[in-house]
Amino acid sequence: MERIILDVDSAGDDILAVLFAAASPQIRLEGVTTCTGAAGPIEQVTDVVLNTLALANRRDIPVAMGAWRPIVGNSKADMQAPVDVEKNLVARFGDRLKKFNQKAPPPDHAAIDKHAVDFIIETVLANPGEITLVATGPLTNLAMAFLQEPKLAEAVKRLMLLGGCFTTPGNMTPASEYNIWADPEAARIVLTQEVEKILVPLDVCEDNRAATGMMTRDDISDMLFEARDNPVVGMIADTFPIYIDIWRDFFDLVGFPMDDVITVALAFQPDLCTYSEPLYCEVALEGWLTRGQTVAWRGRQILKGGGAKTTRIAETIDGKRFLNLFKAAMARYERAA
Repeated sequence: MERIILDVDSAGDDILAVLFAAASPQIRLEGVTTCTGAAGPIEQVTDVVLNTLALANRRDIPVAMGAWRPIVGNSKADMQAPVDVEKNLVARFGDRLKKFNQKAPPPDHAAIDKHAVDFIIETVLANPGEITLVATGPLTNLAMAFLQEPKLAEAVKRLMLLGGCFTTPGNMTPASEYNIWADPEAARIVLTQEVEKILVPLDVCEDNRAATGMMTRDDISDMLFEARDNPVVGMIADTFPIYIDIWRDFFDLVGFPMDDVITVALAFQPDLCTYSEPLYCEVALEGWLTRGQTVAWRGRQILKGGGAKTTRIAETIDGKRFLNLFKAAMARYERAA
């Protein structure tokens, strides 16, 4: 069984990732930590996680609130743009946008009284070689943990990181993907750690060449057909059709990309993807177009550079097998007759 801490920013697929991790028998979810990102302020991010765990009837899983802003960040207007993306779609979708990134109601239980960084450090050091850190949002919490505790790199089992792009264009600039762009200084700190890591880029998530791993209305219908009294599947059927439509309309994708869930799934089923050989990967910090660009050193450059080759980059995915895993996990929320 894979023991993980899941670090999220509570955008749409983070919700699915929390539900997937909480239900998968191959995972022991030690806790969820939160970071400001695409869903908005840290309070919203944390409330979404708490409400998601309540829906899953998993209030036993601790939630620790973390970074409320990036280490440096970008301009205020640019940082706000991903949160406000639906404003550009009002004419197209109207009232249906109420289902997109909804403001979380007050949760019925609370986060623990411990910062996410402290929770990560204490849990990993208490269980050396046992805990995998899975990050599906900006990497601020992980970066602060590595800076604060030098022993963390030796104690963590591995890192599973969602972020970056290599052959697929970025979704923030043509060169940069949101999670890395949102806090590139943090991403650089984490990616250059001498820790075994898998990086899951847009190439296997938000590219129609990986369409078999995207959720469509057909997948929702499949889950509904099997469900009789399943509150989680009911929520997905109610909430996620608008996500499917937005990603089709705005990003020209055939379905809703399951980036965060894929990253969790690879923690226990790594053969869902194929990978590069271990590489040194870092992040560009300068230039409006290139800030947040992920750069892999592949060993044929004239100028010297690079570092420890500890990052394997996911390159292809068995999307159908992945979606079957996801649907099976969601079916576990069926209530007993």
